[in-house]
Amino acid sequence: MFKLLLAALALSICSIAAAGDRVLLVVSSAGTAEDPESGYEFDELTQAWWTFVDNGYAVEIASPAGGEPQSEEQSGLWAHNTRFLQNEEAMTALRNTRRLSEVNASDYAAVFLIGGSGAAIDLPHDAHLQRLVADAHTQGGVIGAVCHGPAGLVNVSVDGEHFLAGRHLTAFTNAEEALFGDKEGGWSLEDRIVSEGGEFDGAGIMALHVIRDGRLVTGQNPFSTALTAEATIEAMGGTPRQRKPYRNEMTMALATQAVSEGLEAAAARMAASPDDYEAMFLGLLGYYQFQAAEDEQAVRDALTLMQLSQPYFQHERIEAAIASASERLQASVN
Repeated sequence: MFKLLLAALALSICSIAAAGDRVLLVVSSAGTAEDPESGYEFDELTQAWWTFVDNGYAVEIASPAGGEPQSEEQSGLWAHNTRFLQNEEAMTALRNTRRLSEVNASDYAAVFLIGGSGAAIDLPHDAHLQRLVADAHTQGGVIGAVCHGPAGLVNVSVDGEHFLAGRHLTAFTNAEEALFGDKEGGWSLEDRIVSEGGEFDGAGIMALHVIRDGRLVTGQNPFSTALTAEATIEAMGGTPRQRKPYRNEMTMALATQAVSEGLEAAAARMAASPDDYEAMFLGLLGYYQFQAAEDEQAVRDALTLMQLSQPYFQHERIEAAIASASERLQASVN
């Protein structure tokens, strides 16, 4: 009998240890081959996967339907994507995601919700995800979510109250939706968070921005994914290993510097190591911001980003936008 008790205790300890080392990534099942833009965000999945894996965690992937979900573009522009696509273990996990109905919160130290357009379509209505989030929170687990991932947190109730009520968090903002989305699924995630009592905290467009509120960790957009995953590790009691920022993170940090400190300092930083940045994104970010600019400062910021990209990336539409923005600013002076 004593030996049986020892064996049971050993199994219990192993189970606890395993749960403490495991993280579940959740992706949408809404995308289809005919409409991949309604899928999950591959860039976010790969950044989250490698952040947790490189810090020693066992990572699993789940989705509402299970199997292989449809992603948005699997761009080879970023190293974390190509690394994932070339890794057999990662791709096997992605092709065989677990059904949310089959997972238990007690098996994981953290549940991390990946964004993308699809996250706003099916995750808010999945009863199994709502149970998973509520159980994870109740059992002392950590909840992470990035970009549209927090859409999976709405409609969640704990003890009869909205899970988001009184919580400080971020997500893809209305301003970002206006430029790069269209209120995915026909509704505003920022507005919904506020309507459920959440304290929404948004930063600049595509800025690196992470909010930690106890065991809830959220990131604003795809570029904030790795930082959000690292903050999730900290919320689990871990210390993320040191790493060189991804090129997308460095690009967005440079964009923020250009807007806050001016073109000259940012241009010098980019010239010192141009391969660390993606000039095309800087140009496109400035271009889209200019299309939505409603005041002189917004025009000036957009122009700065487009000019920053110019030595490394040229496109006729961006060149035309630079000319138009310059004329608009000159007209305001006159």
